[in-house]
Amino acid sequence: MPNVPRCVSAYCGLILLVLAGVAIAGDAPAAARAATVVAEVHYARRDGLKLYLWEKRLAAQDARAAAPQRAILLVHGGTWSGRPDFDLQIRDYSLMDALAARGYDAWALDIHGYGHSDRTDADVSDVASAAADVGAAVEFIASLRGVAQVDLLGWSAGTQRVGVYAMQHPERVGRMVLYAPCWKGAPGYAERLRRRIDALGPAPARYRTNTAAAARSDFVEGRLAEHPQFEEDVVALYVREALQTDPESPNAFVDFAHLPFLDPTRIVVPTLVIFGEYDYFASEEDLVPFFQQLATRDKALVMLPRGGHALMLERAHRRFQEAVLEFLGDHR
Repeated sequence: MPNVPRCVSAYCGLILLVLAGVAIAGDAPAAARAATVVAEVHYARRDGLKLYLWEKRLAAQDARAAAPQRAILLVHGGTWSGRPDFDLQIRDYSLMDALAARGYDAWALDIHGYGHSDRTDADVSDVASAAADVGAAVEFIASLRGVAQVDLLGWSAGTQRVGVYAMQHPERVGRMVLYAPCWKGAPGYAERLRRRIDALGPAPARYRTNTAAAARSDFVEGRLAEHPQFEEDVVALYVREALQTDPESPNAFVDFAHLPFLDPTRIVVPTLVIFGEYDYFASEEDLVPFFQQLATRDKALVMLPRGGHALMLERAHRRFQEAVLEFLGDHR
């Protein structure tokens, strides 16, 4: 079992709920059987900060022999925390339930300053400090579950956080999914970001107040305004859950004026780059050169047609789930 650094403490919570009847996506015989997914709250610590971790796994895994489980850590983007993004409880939209139903031990992290994790006045949850949170979470999971490596999935700004960690500690990462990432920035992104930063004034606050419009924006920005890809009840629930969990968020996007953070020639772990055709943040022009330079031959580039920035919460969420599961490797 790997050693746990002093900055990480094991705070295991109680099992909070049991969800019966989670269907296994893409497998008709298995989908007919009910799977029981349990959820549990944990906390890791880094430099005095308490970091919230939400775990979902099959209840049957508790009774398994000592063989290591396959663990994956999901890292949110720059505005909303882990549970609204990865575990929205409506129909089959929860990515965490889809992973757990396939036998993965799935974990969602709240970066400090977000959700249920501690705040700090030391930073705005910039990429470097957020990557340190990822490291604390990886070590916590590895120690608790007895695994040598943890798979990573980052969404949007979360791709920078997991990517930087993978560059620093490739030996701790099994496989990595960069979902809706950027490298140097999509066309027009730098100008959009500059206007957003200028609007904050000369002395930006560490936190900004979130709105329902901001929560809906990923579903309607750019070409999605003309070609909507969402179901209204899903977006309505997401807006409610996201605002309840994150009424405020760190102004972490200010750090993105310093792109690029990722050096593809230093990413040696198996990597999937996946994004939607209509994504305002991720683009072929930016990501194809990035993909070509990845320092691993075990890699894949997937663009889902007509998809936006929030693929996992759009109508094509099952296609997104299957693409991710195929790359990670189905181990039922």
